[in-house]
Amino acid sequence: MGIFSYRHLLLFAPVFLSAPAAALAQGDAGGPVHVEADTLTHEAAQDRIEATGSVRIRGRGMTLLSDKALLFPDRNEAEALGNVSLKSDGDMLRADRLRINYEDETGEVEQGDAFIKKGNFHVRAARMYKLGTDSYRLEKGTFTTCDAERPSWKFSASDVNVTLGEYATGKHALFYLSDVPIFYFPYIVFPVKTERQSGFLTPRGGNSSKKGLTFNLGYYWAISPSQDATINLDIQSKRGEGLGVDYRYIRKRGSEGSFRGYAIYDSNQQRFRGDMSQKHQEIISDTFNIKSDINLVTDRDFYRDFAEQTGDYNRNQLDSSLSLTKQFHRQVLVGEFKYVEDLREEILDNRKTLQKLPVISLFGVRERLFGSPLFVSHESSFTNFYRSEGIKGQRLDLHPVLTAYAKPFDTIEATAWAGYRLRLYNAFDVPPNDPNNLPDADGYHGMGLFTGGGALSSTLARVYETRYAAVPKVRHVLIPEVRYSFVQNRQQQGLPFFDYNDRLVHENRVVYSLANYVTGKFAGAGDTAEYRELLYLRLSQGYDFSGDRRDLLTLVDKKRPFTDVMLEARVNPLKQISLSLDSRFNVYDANISTTAVSADAKDESGNAVGVTYRFARDEVDYLEGRASAALLKPVFLSYAARYSFDKKDFLESFYSVEYRHQCWSVSVTYRDRVDTKDFFVNFNLAGIGSLGTVRVF
Repeated sequence: MGIFSYRHLLLFAPVFLSAPAAALAQGDAGGPVHVEADTLTHEAAQDRIEATGSVRIRGRGMTLLSDKALLFPDRNEAEALGNVSLKSDGDMLRADRLRINYEDETGEVEQGDAFIKKGNFHVRAARMYKLGTDSYRLEKGTFTTCDAERPSWKFSASDVNVTLGEYATGKHALFYLSDVPIFYFPYIVFPVKTERQSGFLTPRGGNSSKKGLTFNLGYYWAISPSQDATINLDIQSKRGEGLGVDYRYIRKRGSEGSFRGYAIYDSNQQRFRGDMSQKHQEIISDTFNIKSDINLVTDRDFYRDFAEQTGDYNRNQLDSSLSLTKQFHRQVLVGEFKYVEDLREEILDNRKTLQKLPVISLFGVRERLFGSPLFVSHESSFTNFYRSEGIKGQRLDLHPVLTAYAKPFDTIEATAWAGYRLRLYNAFDVPPNDPNNLPDADGYHGMGLFTGGGALSSTLARVYETRYAAVPKVRHVLIPEVRYSFVQNRQQQGLPFFDYNDRLVHENRVVYSLANYVTGKFAGAGDTAEYRELLYLRLSQGYDFSGDRRDLLTLVDKKRPFTDVMLEARVNPLKQISLSLDSRFNVYDANISTTAVSADAKDESGNAVGVTYRFARDEVDYLEGRASAALLKPVFLSYAARYSFDKKDFLESFYSVEYRHQCWSVSVTYRDRVDTKDFFVNFNLAGIGSLGTVRVF
């Protein structure tokens, strides 16, 4: 029995040979490669080492098993024969024969079956060639992401060339479902990149009462490490052919942006229709940035005809803005151009819609005044109002505030503030029949109002020990507060009316509240601890000394000085369950003015259920429910609906059924709205994102 050492054997590392026992391997990546076998022989004339019987070669993070192995140090080659198995970093290669030249990194595999852990790829071929560091060629190869011996789907090709980090190309390719060939492609390309991959996305087909039969095919383009785009072909039997583009990019200093556009020649209306959305944030320096959010649409009915998601198809207005923000030591200067497109059905055009072009705002952060206990701050703005028809003009709004802080007792915090709100106007083109403006609202105007207030609050906290090991401690924080606010009462009907900031609501109100926070300390892994909010509860009410309180929801006369009782709550008894409530109760009529209550529950398996109820007297009254079930795995069900109690009908219903196989999935969705019904089918192949990342020519 002997131990031999060679300097240029496998992977350019020393190799120690012994039989039947193995030498101890070094743990570092550059350590030796060890060979174990029942029999080891060295032929000095041919400089060949032959290992036979239970051959095991290990080192450098890999293990090679075979019936026989031949090592040729002078030619920098090695060959393994019979039941070859190579493991490395979770990857696996099985073959009848393996030959490799470890100097130029070339080799050959016969009857190979390879598994690549990243992506769960399975590749089989009668013959595989390693042409270089990252280049391979396969003869009569197959490709799939299914783990089964008989995969649910696979691609086969007579000749495949692969370049890692780029693409694989194949000739005369067939797509199989199980063992049945379905599609033939004379030439196929799929990415084998380790990063983002260009290629086709999931085809989507369906039927819509408004659009007819639909088919959508998207192509994802990884332009560069900092740019990508998605291009969609949208075919609708009742509307025509549309094209969509979604482009995204990032720039230096964290600047980023996106562009999305869609256009279709609507054969039903015989005209081009579409929309466009552009967002950008340019960070010029730590104190200066530019933002844009531009949204345009060809006509106000476009979203009702083509949008699918709630919040899009029933959109009432479209906002566009361009803003510049500059930060100084304790000042923030913001300039914004804002354009509004009114999409309501009763609005015939946008000529009377008020635009703010521009709004220039200057905010001053609270700053100590000459070393005194007083702090000064301000909010100032200049707005230029414009529209094609209706009142136009400018408004200058100045609001300096003086604030004082004190802590008269250890547990009491006090705050008091006083300010002056000055508004200066220049108005013109007031329509003679404008209900919001007097005829003499034209010209220059000005008015100042005194503002002020104060607050007293305290923070009381206590930690409680519990009997439960999972929640050993609970912390309860109680914050009572009394807040007074005052806005001078002055007649403002003589001022121009552009928006509600021109009619400041008089205040002489005290609001008292009690807030509760309950936080639990949970035992985590090891000695770690996790903190989670269990309960937030805030109860508040106000009293108006003047008796003429007004807000956006209610009007109150002098006989009803008390405001609604407001209750806000969040409850999380378990990590999987959350409840929330935001409600107002009218103490005079003994009824609820508004409420929004929701409950959600989910588990780690994917089962979830949720319900939301929203109510505002004489305005909104609807219930929204949602549920997803994974109890029938691999079948997953989803359902969502909104029901209007005042209309006594469903506003929208959504159904989804998805079957998930280990290496593919198919989903069927149905959406039923008041004015349209949509049905879609999506098919996805795991690992390659569907026919997703495959380009077919």
